[in-house]
Amino acid sequence: MQIVLFKPQPGKLLFSIMGRRPVKKIRRDDSKVKQEWLETLAPMFLSQGFRHMGMDEVIHTVGVSKATFYKYFSSREMLVSEIIETKLAEIAQFKDALFEFGKPFHDRYIHALEIVGRALQHISGRFLEDVQQAHPELWESIDSFKKFSLEWLEQFYLEGMRDGHLKPQNPKVIVLADRAFLRSLTNSNELKACNLSMQEAFMGYFTMKAQGIFQEPTAVIRAGQTLASAVASNQDA
Repeated sequence: MQIVLFKPQPGKLLFSIMGRRPVKKIRRDDSKVKQEWLETLAPMFLSQGFRHMGMDEVIHTVGVSKATFYKYFSSREMLVSEIIETKLAEIAQFKDALFEFGKPFHDRYIHALEIVGRALQHISGRFLEDVQQAHPELWESIDSFKKFSLEWLEQFYLEGMRDGHLKPQNPKVIVLADRAFLRSLTNSNELKACNLSMQEAFMGYFTMKAQGIFQEPTAVIRAGQTLASAVASNQDA
């Protein structure tokens, strides 16, 4: 069986390959300055949401004049777009881990869990709500990313079944369960009802799932539990 992998072009993760017309580009491009501001603003937006913040508060946080800030980000939508694109690019690194063919199959799964679990840090239900309600066109990019992620997972499952690492099952059924989970993972009301963070829900689901699909799940489960404990410790800190 030949596995054909999807390879996005660098810098075109979201808006070109996912069919969304990009937000109008900034008038000035200084990647170092933008990166410094994003490193300051992204954790604040991701953990607190942004609809309650005026642009004056945002600009005050980075300590520059309005004129300077608007040379880089002409609107809040552009800023949120950059934050989402950066975060999804970070999460997308799990694909490289899944298909790092020189490593043992279960190690690739564990590494992918670690990458996504770490990337989900700071993302709050309030941020998800704000994106969905204030910028539905950006939410479409998140939905599109989930679809690509499911395609990568299905290829990984097919490889595992072909080579005897996973129990023989219908991969479509496994992906169906993943799709339902990802829908819940990005539903702030469901997470709130369960009193779970995105990190906790993600680590718990994919660790539990390993028991059902791996031929030898012990190492994966143990590693997943260790990662889940680390996540909980970081949240309590």
